[in-house]
Amino acid sequence: MIKQSLIKLLQLPQLRGFQEKDFDTPDVLGIQRGIFKQKKVLRTLYREYCRPFLESFKNAPRKAKILEIGSGVSPLKELIPEIISSDLVVSPWLDLVSSAYALPFRNNSLDRIFLMFCCHHLGNAEEFLREAYRCLKPAGEMVIIDPAITLFSKFYYRYFHTDRIDLKSEVWGFHGNGRLSDSNIALPWIIFFRDRQRFLKLYPGFRIEKVEYNTCLSFLLSGGLRIRQLCPTRIIEALFKIENWVIKKFTKKIAVTMVLSVRKVSCVHS
Repeated sequence: MIKQSLIKLLQLPQLRGFQEKDFDTPDVLGIQRGIFKQKKVLRTLYREYCRPFLESFKNAPRKAKILEIGSGVSPLKELIPEIISSDLVVSPWLDLVSSAYALPFRNNSLDRIFLMFCCHHLGNAEEFLREAYRCLKPAGEMVIIDPAITLFSKFYYRYFHTDRIDLKSEVWGFHGNGRLSDSNIALPWIIFFRDRQRFLKLYPGFRIEKVEYNTCLSFLLSGGLRIRQLCPTRIIEALFKIENWVIKKFTKKIAVTMVLSVRKVSCVHS
């Protein structure tokens, strides 16, 4: 109750009056795209968030076929024009309207699948993972950036984030199919860390290759796409550099974001 009251108090004026389900609509997506372009600090943070995707793209085969799921306001299309940007709603800057559970691609046809802050909104993660495995080529890579579950982030996400967090969920998903209004912040952690042995048993053709951590307080202070910026841009940018240095050199326990690289190591027969 206190969290919701605080979020409502700090909400950006462009979003006042909108209910949670409104954030699933193309209209609000358009407003949030405008917010992203207006907030200089978000562009700074997202340069780091885009880095693993750009590295994956550089290592991909020539003329690689790359799908981004849950593109929303993602700036990846501006950085990698070859990407097929997709989401659940129609928007002029998106290439494809598609569910992550029924991808319109042939078996073994994609070189890369990218998800930026999308995985925790997938209410049926097992169905998505089956589709991702089906569509990726052998040696194809899935890159995911999403919330990390650490000593600090458990507190951060429970008390300062709009999305729901359920660390004890026994299922890889949740009820509801809202594009943004339904979620479980802990879902990627549950699948790839808590239930890793189950993941490897269900999907033996996938291999988790790399995990990185970043971000502590800087995204909270930026206000993200919903609330007002809480600190001057220069201070947040400096803090972002410092906290990422601390996370890399000393401890991941303060990180709130993680990057996962998952490689397909076997073929789906057509």
